[in-house]
Amino acid sequence: MRLVDDVGSAHLGICLDPANVVARLEDPRACVEAAASATRNVHVKDFAFSRRDGWVGFTYAGAPMGTGLHDYVHLRATVRPVERGIDEIVEHWLPWQGDAETTIRTERDWTRTTLEYLRRTP
Repeated sequence: MRLVDDVGSAHLGICLDPANVVARLEDPRACVEAAASATRNVHVKDFAFSRRDGWVGFTYAGAPMGTGLHDYVHLRATVRPVERGIDEIVEHWLPWQGDAETTIRTERDWTRTTLEYLRRTP
């Protein structure tokens, strides 16, 4: 946000992807609130933590939309992408499913789930 504010141009904005900030131990909800006014594009996906085999460590990966930790209702209310004409790009962090056929089928299912979720979310 500091860069966007320092440049001060309407031509520079944020591609908001709250899942990315978790890698820096930042709060996705706080990220949405801080970047809302400068957001020009939204990556729509859900994400979750799961235990690794043997209960040592975690995997941070995508999840079907509406089943993970992302508070997308909050993002939509805060950023107002529909009202502001902001593009929402469906993206997945889909873990490898063991083979290409299963991975592609799962990705299609997740895409369908995400589109349905977006259509019914105010």
